[in-house]
Amino acid sequence: MADHYYGVEIGRSLDPSVITVGTSSTAAREVELRTLDGAGLTQMDVLMALKQLETYFQKNVPTP
Repeated sequence: MADHYYGVEIGRSLDPSVITVGTSSTAAREVELRTLDGAGLTQMDVLMALKQLETYFQKNVPTP
């Protein structure tokens, strides 16, 4: 099983074409999402996880 990383460059654009996708993490991105290949995740699973993260960060400050 491999991890998949979705890297976001903060402040560039909301255009999804600027998201990097790979099987390893990159220090060049400020924020990354990791998913586990073969975990049976659906698109809805990932969207729900993102919603949970959104709710969390609306109430909590990210670690500096």
